[in-house]
Amino acid sequence: MAKDSTRTSAEQQREAVAVSAEDSLTASLAANAVGEAVGDASGQRLSIRERLAYGVGDVGGNLIFAPISAFLLFYFTDTVGIGAAIAGTLLLFGRVLDGTMDLFLGTFIDRTSTRWGKARPWILFATPVVVISFVLLFNIPAGLGAGGKEVYAFVMYFLCLGVGFVGSNLAYHTLLSVITSNSKMRVSLTVIRTFFALVTTLVVNFVTIPVVTANGGGQAGWTLISIVYGAIAAVTFLIVFFGTKERVTGTIKQDDGQKLPLGKTLKILVRNPYFFLAFGFFLLNYLLTGTAGVGVYYAKDVLGNPNIYSILGLVQLLPLIIGLWFMPAIIGRFGKRKLILVGVVITVIGAIISLIDPANLTLLIAGGLVRAVGGIPAAAGLFALVADVVDYGEWKSGVRLDGMTYAAATAGQNFGAGLGVALVGWLLAAGGYDGQAATQPASAVSMEVFLYLWLPLIAAVLMGVIIWFLNIDKNLSQIQRDLASRRAARASGAHVES
Repeated sequence: MAKDSTRTSAEQQREAVAVSAEDSLTASLAANAVGEAVGDASGQRLSIRERLAYGVGDVGGNLIFAPISAFLLFYFTDTVGIGAAIAGTLLLFGRVLDGTMDLFLGTFIDRTSTRWGKARPWILFATPVVVISFVLLFNIPAGLGAGGKEVYAFVMYFLCLGVGFVGSNLAYHTLLSVITSNSKMRVSLTVIRTFFALVTTLVVNFVTIPVVTANGGGQAGWTLISIVYGAIAAVTFLIVFFGTKERVTGTIKQDDGQKLPLGKTLKILVRNPYFFLAFGFFLLNYLLTGTAGVGVYYAKDVLGNPNIYSILGLVQLLPLIIGLWFMPAIIGRFGKRKLILVGVVITVIGAIISLIDPANLTLLIAGGLVRAVGGIPAAAGLFALVADVVDYGEWKSGVRLDGMTYAAATAGQNFGAGLGVALVGWLLAAGGYDGQAATQPASAVSMEVFLYLWLPLIAAVLMGVIIWFLNIDKNLSQIQRDLASRRAARASGAHVES
């Protein structure tokens, strides 16, 4: 770069650094301080207290989501007595409705304007709905007939996930993109929330079956565990509401001051190509979460002891819990996309190791550890990636659609998890699984192996294809610089008018 003698050495060095950052792999994080440079306060660093207040929301979210994903089908088939195929279909239908609710609620969140912001109020008001319905979901009255149990299960499932959890969880996801515009802070928040999510899921996987078993293995155990999980979840949701602040403001208003019609916002949304890619990635990621419920069947029938599921859960989550804390620096150096692609390759290798002998616990543990390492980059960058998609949409259209864009993520989450649970129910039924039988036929055991090992391998390959095309990192630095300048200009204009 040619030197200009009329400029100071410090000025020339700053420009050299800016140009270098623009061309580097760390461009996505090079704009961290841009907010301060142009007067955009939304890019400020967050206090540790606020970051922790945000992160504990995934404690509550996973005290609801993890037990439902891992144990609800098992509870239906082995405690309540609902057939596997029927239970799987009920859960899929419920998740389809949940995903549809995501898309509707996303539009409502974008149109919400209160003194608390647009996302936090939804967390507050959804809390009693999700907690109460969760407890009732794991307390199906024994006196109901077969049809009554199925109807009760579906209604409570929809109230819990389709109304309460969708409202709370979609707002929680949306909060990530409006709590700060600082890309590095978003990665930090994602790491903290994912750490809490993984620890919570680990605890749920590790203690749920032992607690239920210690209380007789029937309804009494499920009643106790659901009340404890629900009460803790309620507290954490309140911490998120009172402990965070929304800073990033966008607009869906036209020049005349009226809000954009729903049809126009939908057109803007679907013109964002990364919207569909994010939906597909979340769908596959949470398809695997949905099929996680087969783990307890696998431990019981393939390995001969359902309590081994706790060990398998520990193996899959412990590397993630440790590795997450190294991710912000590594992502800063290499970017989200490249690391997630490398993680996909590692995940495939881990699945192949376990498939050498599906009944060998040593190989299962070794393969599980490798798969867990492969999942670290996606776990660290997944939700921050959606915030980048929101920024891209605002950059291209001038309209910020936080709620509707995050609806792609949560809709993918619900459709994927629902499809995963349904596949477990359908394929177990197709294999001749009988929850009331002492032993299972070989066909059912083979189906459990497919669901536990082969399906994650297939999904990982497809996720790799999607992330190959989800290359938003290349423009992120310019996007954030332009958006910071626009926000500063709007703030300056509003100050002049006042």
